[in-house]
Amino acid sequence: RGAAMVEQLADSLTNPLYFSDLDVIGTTVRAATRQPDVAYVLVYGADGNIVHDGSYDIAAYGQPMTDPLARAAINSNELLTQWSPEVVDVSQEISIGNQRIGGVRVGFSLAQARAGEERAAANLDGRLQELGERHMGWFALLLAALALVCVGLAWYLQRTLVKPIRELADAANAIGVGNYDAKRLVSHRQDEVGDLVRAFSDMNDSIARHDRDVRRMAYTDALTGLTNRLAFRESLDHRLMMLRGAGRQLALLFADIDDFKRVNDTLGHEAGDEVLLQFANRIRAAVERLGGDDALLSRFGGDEFVILIQNGDVRASATQLAEALVKELGQPLVVEGRQVFLGTSIGITLFPEDASGATSLMK
Repeated sequence: RGAAMVEQLADSLTNPLYFSDLDVIGTTVRAATRQPDVAYVLVYGADGNIVHDGSYDIAAYGQPMTDPLARAAINSNELLTQWSPEVVDVSQEISIGNQRIGGVRVGFSLAQARAGEERAAANLDGRLQELGERHMGWFALLLAALALVCVGLAWYLQRTLVKPIRELADAANAIGVGNYDAKRLVSHRQDEVGDLVRAFSDMNDSIARHDRDVRRMAYTDALTGLTNRLAFRESLDHRLMMLRGAGRQLALLFADIDDFKRVNDTLGHEAGDEVLLQFANRIRAAVERLGGDDALLSRFGGDEFVILIQNGDVRASATQLAEALVKELGQPLVVEGRQVFLGTSIGITLFPEDASGATSLMK
């Protein structure tokens, strides 16, 4: 707006300024001064002194322009826009041909512009406040819907991602403490989490099978399938701990095969293993028949077998079982098509009469 107004004034003032027609210049300047926001209009000569300021008496005629923006306006040969805290000053030289005869400056007041900005800002603020009040209900409803979506998303993530991972962590902790029989994780999902759950369950099954195999090898006699010395000792320690102070008895029967070395020396070790296996089967049958539900049969190694009984009158039960074993094991064995006659020696020790500790009972 300032540039257009100054260029128009420069064109209108060219002839009046050249002929020093102060009346026409004054009329033109006063008309421009009445425009909105215009603070001043100054027409100056080629020497930079004021020719007209729009006043009727032109008191400043011939006076130099001393404001901070004057020098740049006088020295400029093209349209120039400058700013000060109070005005925007737009100036343009006036020339005829290549001869500069002066120029014109128009100052636009920033106070009115700022007042207009403040009015516009106040109006905008009022409109925004009205709009905010009008749509506050919708905004609250939108927030509630957003919160509901967030809750639903959290629930979905909890069920689809967090819960399976937590179950995997619990299962891993159970495996870490040796509990391989925990509930098997099952997933019908067809994504990465489902693949992870199924792979973990397969791994758990494999570890459990391996653990069972290791335990069976550690606690079972490989030849006869009976519990070995280690498993028997752990069971004996546990039972003695339960029986102490309860006033109950426990009996151990130790059975050795007589002349077993002769079998190995004459028939070979394979025949010896067959003898041990048949002896173990005969002892097992007798224990199942006479030893009671809690009886335990173990092979200690070589030709030595140990039987634990604790039901009823253990002294009488142990004596009855020993007599039955002597009779049963005295029957001939058939090994590699040959009859083998072997006997057995059986010793009995009672808890707590003979000893109160596992080591003493097993001596």
